[in-house]
Amino acid sequence: MKFRKTLMAAAISLAVPASFAQSAPDLPVSPVVSTATMLNGAEEPAYDYEQVELDEYGRPIEPGNPAEETEDPVVEAALMPRAPVSVLSKDVPSAAPLAKNQKVYDVKKITAEEKAPQYNTRPLEIETSYGQTELVNVSVGHPTRIVTPFMQPSVLKIDENAVVSVKQNVIYFASDSQTPVTLHIREEGYEGQSITLTLLPQKIPPREVVVRIQGHNADGVGVNWKNEKAERWEQSEPYEKTLVELMTTIARGDIPPGYRIRDFRANDESPLCQQRGLNFNFTSGQVITGSEFVVYVGTATNTAGQPLEFVETNCASMEVASVSAWPDVYLAPNQMTEVYVVDKVQEKARRLQRRRSLIEGAY
Repeated sequence: MKFRKTLMAAAISLAVPASFAQSAPDLPVSPVVSTATMLNGAEEPAYDYEQVELDEYGRPIEPGNPAEETEDPVVEAALMPRAPVSVLSKDVPSAAPLAKNQKVYDVKKITAEEKAPQYNTRPLEIETSYGQTELVNVSVGHPTRIVTPFMQPSVLKIDENAVVSVKQNVIYFASDSQTPVTLHIREEGYEGQSITLTLLPQKIPPREVVVRIQGHNADGVGVNWKNEKAERWEQSEPYEKTLVELMTTIARGDIPPGYRIRDFRANDESPLCQQRGLNFNFTSGQVITGSEFVVYVGTATNTAGQPLEFVETNCASMEVASVSAWPDVYLAPNQMTEVYVVDKVQEKARRLQRRRSLIEGAY
């Protein structure tokens, strides 16, 4: 009796899911095995599962449904939302590890618009005056070339770590520290006037610094400034002998003590030399400056079809102290020679106290 009750309970448990599946057409139908078959040990009837196609939810697909058979996977992919490519780089923190006490929002972000910093490496021109301090950004760890208006600059500095080297009128400065360094620059042997530069070493490329002083002419010589070294040499001999020695020294290719040489500039006044058959060129020449004299070195070329003699008085003017030519004065056709014209340095006339005229338009 007890065995029969157990068989009836098993039959009921198997029949209930089968009847529920038949009432729900959307669910897959499982095969029903009778109790007698189970007791007799008969083999389970074969069921062809491959003949029934299931969708992604496990539901059978009816063969007569064309919508399921003709569904285009490309259309389904187009309907799916897509993320933009910028999500891979926009506002994405770098992979560098955080430093000590560094916050996440302090990490540099990767941006496509980020560019390398642009630096200005062109020469920096500074116009200053005596007694004024100029602040200049220079490169740290690299030499900086400072072109001064002095013929022989003398530099005073306090910082022992900074390196300063003077070559003619150029100062070379270098420092491995970012500590500001102040330079007092003056003419050698003259303490009356000086300029001051405070150099601020920065992590920037090196560049040239050109310093100009207000009130200086093209030679870098101020109105009230004298080159004492050149002045002593000019006054060591009588006036005429000094001019002869000046011409001889320059013709040998030497520079007198204290003098400064440079190329002819566009704002220089060329000597007024005129002679028929000769072509004078001073724009491609040189300018040699002393204390009381300025020497213009140019060339004269014979453009005539016959020999000519260079006449020095054809370059004479109120400012000219002496004229000479080397190595030849007599020039054959197309022959060239150097011409030296010595000008006297003109100082501005002192303006005296004026008196009002009692006669209208007298002066």
